[in-house]
Amino acid sequence: MGNNPIAPWNERKEVEWLKYTVQPPLGIVKGNYYHTQRRFGGSEWSEGHLGELTVVTDDNQQIKFTEFNETTMDGYYNRYFENVSKRRSDYGIWQASVERQAEAGVVLTDGMIYVEKQILDRQSLEGGFDLLTGASNSMRGLLPLAKELALEIKKPTSKKYYSAAENFGYGITGWLQVITENERIISCMYDEIFADSQEDIKYPELKRYYRQSKYNSPCFEEPEIPGWKSHGFFIGFHKLMDLLNERVTESQDLLSIEGLKHVAGLQAGPIWDRCSVDDRPFTMEKTDIRYPVWDNYLKLAGMIKNEMETERR
Repeated sequence: MGNNPIAPWNERKEVEWLKYTVQPPLGIVKGNYYHTQRRFGGSEWSEGHLGELTVVTDDNQQIKFTEFNETTMDGYYNRYFENVSKRRSDYGIWQASVERQAEAGVVLTDGMIYVEKQILDRQSLEGGFDLLTGASNSMRGLLPLAKELALEIKKPTSKKYYSAAENFGYGITGWLQVITENERIISCMYDEIFADSQEDIKYPELKRYYRQSKYNSPCFEEPEIPGWKSHGFFIGFHKLMDLLNERVTESQDLLSIEGLKHVAGLQAGPIWDRCSVDDRPFTMEKTDIRYPVWDNYLKLAGMIKNEMETERR
């Protein structure tokens, strides 16, 4: 059925009872950037899982955005998920295949979102938090991050956060997050997030990636272009976005993509922004079509660039 037999849970029909969302906040989010991380659950053979917490505040110290994440440890018992981000990979779908999680009706991401909502509602990282039954073990390892940032967000920071996200209408939402320090770009991370439901993903070849992102899914690969025997010359989305980050942080230009893979020519990459196979006019003879990921990225990059320039005037 699929290209990756190591991930059988990803070949199944959609898990109907899953409730969590992987969608980013649409539009523009900007503010003061705070981030912390810690290892927990370590042993003599592993440093443990990596927990992270991001908080964005406005100039009045109102919390505008907050997100927990966790990356599995080295030597994780399921090798497929070793050193994998849990938030927007197929980790939650795999968890749903475990009997005890199915009985509880929740997975880890539900627990993260549950605490995040309390933070936003209370506008505070302090005090105790209710935890979801069935999704509390990892959250206990993540909660010390909130206590740590509770003090930090009251202090001025030289780091700013800019986020732009748009639903492109065929089951993919683009999400660009840019972090600056003293007005210098130190991180530029672009991702494309698949819809929470397979029904909302237009192309059958991409439905298996529901509730995942291209960057964080360990099994994501662009489907082969119809009529082509191989896509071996394509560079993976994850690596391509790492190269973009390197380019932007070096050039300090969000729109600088010239020379990167799949921008033009035979390296243009697969076309998945058309309504049907017949609408994807990509052949060996016609190579003047840019990988649509770049058009999606440039649209959001232009929005953030405008926000940054407006603030500096």
